[in-house]
Amino acid sequence: MKQEKQPEPAVSVPKWSTPNKAREQLDREIDRFISAVVEATGESDAALAMRVTAGLGKTATALRVISRYGQGLLARGHVLIYVPTLDLAERAHADFCALAPGLPSRVIRGRDALRPDERAKKMCDRADIARKISGFVPSVTQALCRGQDPNGAFIHSPCALKCPYLEQKDVRGPHVVFLSHAYLTVDAPVDRDYPVALRVIDEKVWPTLISTSNLSIDDFMRAPPRSFPESLHDELCSTKAAIVDGLQRDLPLHDHLCRSGIDTERLLRLAQAEGRARNYLEIGPWQSVETVRFRVKTFDEKSFIASRQRQKILERLAERETGHCVGLKLSELPTDHGSQRVAQSSSMRKIDRDAPLLLLDADADPDITQRIAPGAEFVTIQSPPVADIVQISDLTLSKSCLLHSEFGALRLTGVLKILKREIENAAEGGVLVVATKAVLRALHAQTGRLVGEQDEEGLRKPLLGAEPRWFGPRIQGVNDFEKFAAIVVIGRLQPGITDIERSARAVFAQDTTPIEPYLAGPLPAAIAKIILANGSISEAIVRAHPDPRAHAILAQSRECATLQAIARLRLVSPNRRKRVVILSNLPLKDFPVTRLSTFAALERDLEHEPDWRGFLRIEKALCAAKGRPVRGARLSAAGLADDLPCDFKTEAGAKRFRRGRTTAQLMSLCQRVAAANNWPITLLSLRNPGGGKAVPAVIFDDRAKAKAIARALWPSLTPHFV
Repeated sequence: MKQEKQPEPAVSVPKWSTPNKAREQLDREIDRFISAVVEATGESDAALAMRVTAGLGKTATALRVISRYGQGLLARGHVLIYVPTLDLAERAHADFCALAPGLPSRVIRGRDALRPDERAKKMCDRADIARKISGFVPSVTQALCRGQDPNGAFIHSPCALKCPYLEQKDVRGPHVVFLSHAYLTVDAPVDRDYPVALRVIDEKVWPTLISTSNLSIDDFMRAPPRSFPESLHDELCSTKAAIVDGLQRDLPLHDHLCRSGIDTERLLRLAQAEGRARNYLEIGPWQSVETVRFRVKTFDEKSFIASRQRQKILERLAERETGHCVGLKLSELPTDHGSQRVAQSSSMRKIDRDAPLLLLDADADPDITQRIAPGAEFVTIQSPPVADIVQISDLTLSKSCLLHSEFGALRLTGVLKILKREIENAAEGGVLVVATKAVLRALHAQTGRLVGEQDEEGLRKPLLGAEPRWFGPRIQGVNDFEKFAAIVVIGRLQPGITDIERSARAVFAQDTTPIEPYLAGPLPAAIAKIILANGSISEAIVRAHPDPRAHAILAQSRECATLQAIARLRLVSPNRRKRVVILSNLPLKDFPVTRLSTFAALERDLEHEPDWRGFLRIEKALCAAKGRPVRGARLSAAGLADDLPCDFKTEAGAKRFRRGRTTAQLMSLCQRVAAANNWPITLLSLRNPGGGKAVPAVIFDDRAKAKAIARALWPSLTPHFV
């Protein structure tokens, strides 16, 4: 079958700025936005998204500008600054305190977080119970900590007094508040008497905002509980049947329901009834610990979750009257006894737009940004990396490639050989090595250390002296390695196709066009481009999802994971000579590479070899022929086929090898191969006594013996030194 040709993407070299100019622009853009917030000259729901090269100081600049306008911002309300993790929130808060020690600021810590003054204890003494009941009660605080009993009396649980978690809720007045991305999906414990003046979201946020739930068709169609209004039973039954019918036939659900006489008012009515009929977990701070634990243990979580999922499906279908419902589809999930049909609902929580929003992300994608913050202004500021960057061009070195049952061990040995050389070259400069967890475990095992599946601490143990880390959000935004001399990135983070599509359906849930699943095996190959530091472009092959929205999600998880890892070395304005080794042929958008190499060439330390393909082939040929060492070889096409028949099986094949290589280049190549292997070499020109064209040849011995060896090998030709 004729393959459909993938369109070649247009490639343009990014508009790079020098670090100084980029930082000036960064400060200017953030200042423009925040000054408008203070002066109330912009829209109340204004949003600015900035794609900024890692290392230019986007977080530091935002903190500096916020401190510059701190009094004016706090006069309008809270400033909430969201970063990926609590650890990063604490670091950013420390930096802000140094900039603006007089401004009220604080860090919000979750119940499971360790206390800042007593690291052995959690913020909440009952964090384990709080985690179990979250979502099953209207308010965890009112259920566990403090609230009104059935008689109306206000009760505190014993542990609520002087609870460090609750004390955060009682802090009065507007603050500059630092908190993790997790708080984007829950209400932040700040003084509600004051509005939010500004929200700042640092780093990639869409993975935190998306969610996917699976509700079996049996649970969806289950008869309603007694608490559900009997007057709505017929409406509910016919609505459910129409929804399942539409899912099974893969119809535009909104259109299908409309044709079935089911309008948005009916859907909302049923959704509200579902919510009112649901029984929450009934516990309170006046109850004993034993009572609470018993009620939690006996609570019907499964029914509660199914009810909540049914309500969300109904609410989602009520959002629109026509077209497809992109985030809802029928799916088949494997079970212990076969498979189960489920209604899979994917969605992305909306960020509150009650205040201006500043988004900072080195990997920001314009289309995804518009789904996170519709109407956001998008600004790109980029500076090129300053480093010696080498990338292999022939292998993915993915998990399946490196853990291959037959060739995996050999490839892992090659990776360790490259890593060891980089560590030696870096001296005491420090080397970061990044891969997937599975590959890191295999590399540790190759060196004699077995690391368990859940042993993250074991994975962090030095690997031949390098610091190992794995792809993912935990390495995002971290500055611990900015002084390191080198990084070795092995393979790539490659999500499964169904995972990509599920995330895409969540992010693009409000689109009108569905994301079609790709079911034809591996993703199709497409032409991509690699930008080289000298300004040239090299073609490469990349696996791309046919739907550009799904491919945008793939790139965010695959290419951007590699770029985020490399960014830990802060290559924009390095404090020393930096070295980047990318052991994957994955093209990286807007990332210039100094040189390309093959894995075999890099393993042999041949990345600077101008003809490494020829080097490897000639070296292999010269090492042995018919089981005996080579003493000499003629370099004409006929001579290569006659003298090195194991590797040049035909004269036609030898001609193809010689094409594009002059005799002088071929002789020089043989000299470099000999030097790399510590072989003596003499260059000769062989002539036929009857005349004709001279034949170039090499003898692997010193000059004194070369002619005698040549006469023995080719008695009909007369050797001459070149």
